[in-house]
This record gives sequence, structure tokens and C-alpha cells, in this order.
Amino acid sequence: MATRPARTAKTPAAKVTATRRTAPKMASARAATTTATKAVPAKAVKAVKAVKAVPASAIVREREAKAKAQAKEREAKAKAAAAAKAQREREAKAKAAAAAKAQREREAKAKAAAAAKAQREREAKAAAAAKAREARAKAAAAAKAQREREAKAKAAAAAKAREAKAKAAAAAKAQREREAKAKAQAKEREAKAKAKAKAAAVAKVQREKAAVEAKRQREADAKRRAAEAERLRKERELERRNQEELRRQQRREIEEQRRRDELERKMHSKPYAEDPVFLAELHDLLIEAQRVTRSQIELLENAVDDLLEGRERPEYDEEDGSSAGSDFDRDQLKMQLDGERLKNDLIVVALGRVADGSYGRCDTCFEPIGRARLQAQVPVFTCVTCRANG
Repeated sequence: MATRPARTAKTPAAKVTATRRTAPKMASARAATTTATKAVPAKAVKAVKAVKAVPASAIVREREAKAKAQAKEREAKAKAAAAAKAQREREAKAKAAAAAKAQREREAKAKAAAAAKAQREREAKAAAAAKAREARAKAAAAAKAQREREAKAKAAAAAKAREAKAKAAAAAKAQREREAKAKAQAKEREAKAKAKAKAAAVAKVQREKAAVEAKRQREADAKRRAAEAERLRKERELERRNQEELRRQQRREIEEQRRRDELERKMHSKPYAEDPVFLAELHDLLIEAQRVTRSQIELLENAVDDLLEGRERPEYDEEDGSSAGSDFDRDQLKMQLDGERLKNDLIVVALGRVADGSYGRCDTCFEPIGRARLQAQVPVFTCVTCRANG
């Protein structure tokens, strides 16, 4: 590709050329200004104006020259860029042509390799056919040689059979002679055997007695070992049962301890401690309930006092039966008053639990009480399940 330093090298040259073009004009302008100043010293004002006008025109001409130089420089840069672009296009075309040529060469090589491979396959098939023919010829020769060997073997077998028959006859004769000799020797051995048998019978009786005694001893030893093994087995079984019982006891203790720990954790749990907004809502509900309860207590106390005051009046008569109704009403009011006072005490307890975050825990199963129940009933200390179970 074309390099770009030539483009930058033209810029200083253009500047030098522009400077050389404007230098004579500026020098002539300065010379005219100097001559006018020396020639007319009396007209100083007009000379000064002329001196100021001449450099201004020179500056304008210098600027025009610079603009022309810059335009030429830009034109030169554009030409260099076009030349570089054309160079890149030519190089790209050359690369594409080289790649196409290489592709054609690879295809030609592939075709030549395929043709060579096909030629090798045909040669291999021809060689295989020649080998097959040669193998068939060798097999035929081998079969012929085998038949010849079999014929020779049959002749040799026939000769061996005849020789064997002769040997068998000689052997039979020798066998009869050996049998006669053996009979004589057998009689002699029989006599010796009877003597040995008698001695063996005596030894056998002795061995049987010893075997019976040994068997009795082995049975006694076996019984003793069996009794010892049974005792050891029972001891091991008892120990195993003790170990299993101990492990069961340990598991029960662990489960009981876990249950106690869980119960202890539940007994000290604070189910809504992490929800201060809900606790604040419950606190407001309890405060409102306490206000209503205290006002109810005050009303009931006033009603009881009024009944007591009515009983102490002179016109109060116990004989007309009005005293019984008054006492019943007063007892009913006292029962209501006791209930309201108890409720107030429970509200105080609930406010204390709200303060430490434990309010909302069931007093029976120690599980969290539902939010809806806590909001609906004030105060409440048991969950729905424990309340239903009594």
C-alpha cells in the first residue's frame, strides 16, 4: 500500500513557496514606504497613512497566498488519498486473484489425488484377485499332497495292524504263563494273609476300643465346648441387649432434652418482636381497650354504690320482696365488675408483654397466635387450637 509521508512533505514546501511569492511584494511595499517617508518629510500625516495602507494590502495578499497554499495542500492530500485508495483496491484485486489461483490449484491437486486413489484401488483389486488365484492353486496342491499322505498312512496302519496281531498272540501266551505263576504265588500269599488277618483282627479290636474311648472323650469335649460357647453367646446377647437398651435410653434422653430445649425456646420466644409496627398497633388496641374497660369499671362501681345507698334508705323494705331483687342486681353488677377488673389486669399484663416483645405467644402450646386473632380479641393469650381444646 502507498505510504502517506509524501502528503505531509508537501505542506512545508507549499508554505515556503507561498512565502517566496509574497516576499518580493512585501519588500517592494516596505521600500516604497521608506522612499515616500524620506522624500516628503513635511507631509508626515499622509506618509503615515500611506505606510499603514501598504502593509495592510501586503497582509491581505499574504493571506490569499496562504489560502491558495492550503487549497493546494488539501488538493495534494486528496490526490494522495485517492492514490492510496486505488493502491489498496489493486492490492485487494491481486489478493483475490491469488486466492482464486490457489483454489484452482487445490482443486486440481484434489482431482489428481482422487485419480491416484482410484488407480491404487484398481491395482489393489487386481493384486487381490492374483492372490486369490494363487491361494486356490496352493489349496489344490495341498489337497493332493494330503490325499497322498492319507494313502501312505493307510498302508502304514495296515502293516502296524498285522504286527500288532502277532504281538498280541505272543502277549497272550506270556499272559497265560504269568497267570499260572500268579496262582501259585496267590496261594502262598493267601496263607500269609490269613496269618496277617488274624493279627489285624486283634489290632482292630484294640483300635476300636481306643476309637470308642476317643469318641467318648471328643463328645465330652464337644459338649463342654458347646456349653461354653452357649454361655458366651448368652453373655454376648445379654451385653448386646444391654447396649441396645442403653442406646435407646440415650436416644430417649436426647429426644427428651431436645423437646425440653424446644419447649424452653418456645416459652421464651418473641414471635412478633421483629415487627415493631404490628406491636405498636397491638399496643394502641390494648390502650383503647384499657380505656374502655376502666370507664366500664367506673360505671359499674357507681351502679353498685347507688344500690347500696338505696338499701340504706328508710323507705327500703325487706318484707315486700324488693330486697331480694336489689341483692341479685348488686351481685350481678359485682360479678360484671370483677370481670372488668380481671380484664383490666389482663390488659396490663398484655401491655407488659408488648413492651418486652413476647405478646402474641400462646400460654398453652407456646406457638405464635394468629395476627387476625390478636387484632380481633383484646387481650388474648391462647391460640385458636388451644382455646378449642379447652
